[in-house]
Amino acid sequence: MMRAPRFALLVSAAALATAAAAQAQTATPYQPASGQTTPTQAAPADPNDPSTFTDEELRKYDAAITRVRAVSDTLNGAQPTPEQQAEMAAAVQESGLEVVRFNAISRAAADNPVIDARIRAMKAPPPVPGSVAAGVSEAELTQFVQAMEKIRAVTANVQNGQATPEQSAQLTAAVQGSGLAVDRFNAIAAAVSQDPGLRARAELIGARYQAASQ
Repeated sequence: MMRAPRFALLVSAAALATAAAAQAQTATPYQPASGQTTPTQAAPADPNDPSTFTDEELRKYDAAITRVRAVSDTLNGAQPTPEQQAEMAAAVQESGLEVVRFNAISRAAADNPVIDARIRAMKAPPPVPGSVAAGVSEAELTQFVQAMEKIRAVTANVQNGQATPEQSAQLTAAVQGSGLAVDRFNAIAAAVSQDPGLRARAELIGARYQAASQ
């Protein structure tokens, strides 16, 4: 599965510095009035913690990184010009994300399958109304994904494409134990293979399942 490349590979340090400086110039720090004490505040969340990334932040990141890639794809390994650096820095600045937060999301998108899957699921087109994919509930898709994890664990040990009687029994048990009727399981399997949006949802569930299993 292809993941988003690190932002550090796409935008130069100069471009990052430009974006950071622009944000610093526009930021207005809180100044308490004379004699007024600063209210006690809870410790801020770690900007590098992937669990704190909101869907809105991921949408902003994706829109900005798309602009960054449009510039970086024209470089062909060459160093960006000052104009190109400025264009990439503007993409970060105009995203509405702090540079630190932007970089944290970029690292997570490259290293964390759940964050990568969340971004792809948000970008995926919705299923056609009335289609099988449109009618698959989150609970059904979760049952399907969990069964498929068991099926993959069995098929990984199948030799020469021929399952042993024991392996065949395990495959059957994975489907029957999913809580889905066989016909429904097969219908969801076909829809996942054909519908990008449903497939992206399934991949997100799978990424979360794998993360929880580690």
